[in-house]
Amino acid sequence: MPIIPEVVERNEDGYWVHSKLPYSETGSEITQWLSDNKLDQSCVYMSEDVGENTPVFQNYFTHGNPNVSAWMPTEPPGEGWFIGAIYESEDGPVCLWLRSSKYQLKEQFLKAHREAEKTAYEYFCACDTGEERIQAHEIYQRIRTATRIGG
Repeated sequence: MPIIPEVVERNEDGYWVHSKLPYSETGSEITQWLSDNKLDQSCVYMSEDVGENTPVFQNYFTHGNPNVSAWMPTEPPGEGWFIGAIYESEDGPVCLWLRSSKYQLKEQFLKAHREAEKTAYEYFCACDTGEERIQAHEIYQRIRTATRIGG
């Protein structure tokens, strides 16, 4: 059964953990769980996500107040991210973002497709008039429209 987003209901100090995320002190167990569930991860540390002069930063790092409920972690670039946990680490509060590995594969595929389209066009332009140029144009057109099929 795939791991899907859940409603994030943070506790009084602003922390939360997805119900399917295993509790572990070892990174290797979490890494294995991510692999088994075909998930990508991205960690956003509060210390890097908010400015040093923000109240939530000052409250936590200067005054030692563990309440980070005012922190709204920034979502990583790309599609499909959802919060897996907001917890304390040795480096301060961190948000673990998760997403299905299919999104990374889709990004890689679309990047490779753009490269193939560019190369096919360059090949078409390099061909002299004649049969080879006609074939190069046909290849370029097929590649250009390949990701538009069905949607």
